[in-house]
Amino acid sequence: MTYTKKEVKEATLEYFNDDLLATNVWLTKYCLKNTKGELVERTPDDMHVRLANEFARIEKSFGGDSALSQDEIYNLLKDFKYIVPQGSPMMGIGNDYVNVSLSNCVVVDSPQDNVSSIMDSGKHLANLFKRRCGVGLDISRLRPEGTPVNNSAGTTTGAWSFADFYSYVCRMIGQNGRRGALMITMDIKHPDIQKFVTMKGDLTKVTGANVSVKISDEFMHAVEGDQDFELCFPVDSKDPKYKKQVKARELWDLIVDSATKTAEPGLMMWDNIINNLPAHCYKDQGFETLTTNPCGEIPLSAYDSCRLISINLKNFVSDPFKSPAFDYEKLYDVASKAMRLSDDLVELEVEKLNRILAACDTRDEKALWQKLLRACIDGRRTGLGTHGLADAIACMNLRYDSEEAVKAIDNIYKTIRNAAYAESVNLAKDRGAFEVFDWEKEKDNDFIKKLPQDIRDAIQKFGRRNISIL
Repeated sequence: MTYTKKEVKEATLEYFNDDLLATNVWLTKYCLKNTKGELVERTPDDMHVRLANEFARIEKSFGGDSALSQDEIYNLLKDFKYIVPQGSPMMGIGNDYVNVSLSNCVVVDSPQDNVSSIMDSGKHLANLFKRRCGVGLDISRLRPEGTPVNNSAGTTTGAWSFADFYSYVCRMIGQNGRRGALMITMDIKHPDIQKFVTMKGDLTKVTGANVSVKISDEFMHAVEGDQDFELCFPVDSKDPKYKKQVKARELWDLIVDSATKTAEPGLMMWDNIINNLPAHCYKDQGFETLTTNPCGEIPLSAYDSCRLISINLKNFVSDPFKSPAFDYEKLYDVASKAMRLSDDLVELEVEKLNRILAACDTRDEKALWQKLLRACIDGRRTGLGTHGLADAIACMNLRYDSEEAVKAIDNIYKTIRNAAYAESVNLAKDRGAFEVFDWEKEKDNDFIKKLPQDIRDAIQKFGRRNISIL
């Protein structure tokens, strides 16, 4: 059955209580369309039925007493109340009209320091953008401005200058009702870092990408102590070819000034990210963390991707504003089920990736998606997150920056963390741990050590289903 745009808009406007923005977003981005462009869903409720049906199909395929029924799943999704699969899953699950990935986030390997590799990275970006993926790319391996090259130019324009090329690729490729999304990062030690952090002061440059700096603890200590800081290339070499001393505090002030004027660059506290990321413990198995997705919430390895599901925190506050109470028991239950659906989403993505591979018309594109399929199967990475935190805190009559709010937020995220990790262990019991799981590799990770002892013991005994979870 098909519907006119007017029918869908009127019905969806009623569904969203006359919220025109929500109506237009759903209508243009997530409402299912057939190959003729005709609308085949009338309201988001039709979408939730579609999603519940597909998740239930995966649950049924695994079987077991803990399998969720279609009705249970639908009630978790209905009216966006508790669990909200994010953009790519909402648009792609159960959608047989287009060949798209369910991954919101992808990172490609950093380009090597030669023109062919730089161009290959651009090609990878284009092939991912056309399948609805946002992408992250780190350019720290490219040599700095002014260093010699073996071509007619004599010297290179520098790593920072290629950010505009990748930005152009992002702006060029359409994504069915949405723009491409790209994150470009550079290590704080790179000699081009001053040019990189200020390049967007020219408002005509790098207009199709977010840019961020990977900040080290070493640099921050140098800032605190008002010390010199060494820039070098290669950035990870013990015997770099190029060195340059700068005042750490002057570089920090330059970053702050640029971020104040242009809202960029973003900052990634890279040592903190690496030390608290269990997946990075498997760097020798192909999961070395390189950068993040365009929004910065998912640090990823080369050709790995993540499918996002979000929990709506606002709806766990009973009697908001009057006599509010946060239902932590309900949150634990929903987070456990959301984790289960997150793993089901990996299965749905495997199906989509195989369909994309069957449709690939070039060897390069097929090789790219085979890498993503391999990472998906080996790691089974999930991205369970939240939204509505500020609303939840407000509904609890707490000032956002108060000590009471901080304690509540701590409890909320400990609850989600414990529920998600415990459920990943339960899934490992029933469905098997992720392919390269090894307790000895991850047991000393800072994040793993913060888990309750009973969950750590269970991970050691049964493994985890997913290499990275939250």
